[in-house]
Amino acid sequence: MQKHWHEIIRYSIAVSLVALPSIGYSEQWRVNSGVSVSERYSDNDNLSATDKESKFVTVVSPDISLSGRGDGRVSYDVLAALTHHESSDGKDSTNPRLNGNANAELVDQIFFLDISSTINQNRVDPFRSIGSDDLSRSRSDNVTTTYSYSLSPYLVGRINSFAEMELRYSFDEQWNSDSELSDSNRQAVSFNLNSGSDFAIFDWGVVGNYSKTDTDDDGSTQRNDDELKSADLLLGYRVNRKFRLRGSVGREWNDFDSVHSDIDGKRWDFGVIWTPNKRTTVDIGYGERFFGGTPTVDISYRRKKSIFTASYAKELTDARSLRSQNTFFDEDAFGNPIDPVTGYPIFAFPDDGQIVDERTSFSWLWQGKRTTLTWSADHSIQEPQSSREDVVFISSSLGLSRRLTSKLSFDTSVDWEDQENELNEEFETWRFNMGLSRPLGSKSNVSLRYTYTDRDSDLSGDGYEENRMILSYRINF
Repeated sequence: MQKHWHEIIRYSIAVSLVALPSIGYSEQWRVNSGVSVSERYSDNDNLSATDKESKFVTVVSPDISLSGRGDGRVSYDVLAALTHHESSDGKDSTNPRLNGNANAELVDQIFFLDISSTINQNRVDPFRSIGSDDLSRSRSDNVTTTYSYSLSPYLVGRINSFAEMELRYSFDEQWNSDSELSDSNRQAVSFNLNSGSDFAIFDWGVVGNYSKTDTDDDGSTQRNDDELKSADLLLGYRVNRKFRLRGSVGREWNDFDSVHSDIDGKRWDFGVIWTPNKRTTVDIGYGERFFGGTPTVDISYRRKKSIFTASYAKELTDARSLRSQNTFFDEDAFGNPIDPVTGYPIFAFPDDGQIVDERTSFSWLWQGKRTTLTWSADHSIQEPQSSREDVVFISSSLGLSRRLTSKLSFDTSVDWEDQENELNEEFETWRFNMGLSRPLGSKSNVSLRYTYTDRDSDLSGDGYEENRMILSYRINF
């Protein structure tokens, strides 16, 4: 308990750094806040395959969004939510959510400071169930609350129109409420020297990176500390207005726990960027690193009513980086507001060491006058370097929302998740959502939502079926 409060105090100080320096300089404020109150019924609150328990739970969730700009020297955006679950059986819980970013120009056009903070929930064991919504996750013993913050001062400079430079130092810290996941901090230094406006057709760059992660392993035999260093020369050539060639050659020096004999060495990458028009960008390339080939594909196509993206990459990362990724946003690609307390935890291998993540992602969004369609899919093969146990995470979601009348809206979605581990165990979850919402005035609305979840698991007692009804009232201040 003493450690827990020490972390809360330390995190509160970090969070205050996001907003407080900005308030005194801010000339433009934008504040949005509200609170949601919902009554939720589940016919299987304990997510059991055989011993189902029905229950009503009251949920109160206030949220606030702050943004400010001050004299062109300070900017910040903070989105925070707090969810409290009041249960008749005494299993109450309170869970925070936060995403904050701030930037300050400390010395005119030379010295800057970036600050960020996040709080989100993630799985401890990616192969065990955590339920279908924020209420289930908060009551699960398979969920950790991840706290992280980052401080990053940096210098920028320019050699006339010949080159531009950035030298950046970063320090970030992350800790988890669940003791099974290690706390850690990371220090990093990066240097970028890139060609300036003198180079219109041929461009170049020199990049150097260093990072060191210290992990609190609590006496574990697994060494999750790492030290990564790299240097690269970047070259580019614009063939014409539609085609640009890009390439890089460099070397990396790594020190981390691995069962593989090669963990560093030479690396290179070559690709072509095709931009046939302002709406379309296609970036395709291939390279080599110590873990093998690294093909890349990044496609973006945008029209007035639709956006399509597709990507493929094979990169070196780690679980702490995946856990700190933001999982809730305040607007979509078209700028439409999104409920700030939605979002699903990411899938990450539970080991905190280095991971080779081979990921393919697709997304499509179409927005009509009254109807919006969305589709997303993600396929991730994660190869932890400390073992030879590959894991596969697959997910897909198809959603539709439509404004039926001027005061009544309908939405529905079908979500699918599938995980496979080295033991050939498979864990599959289907989820169906359907809801109606209606405004009660200019600042409030009421909604009714139904969710059905069907989980099939190779682990004993991990599969279940659940029907959930949620009646919610929200007011914006």
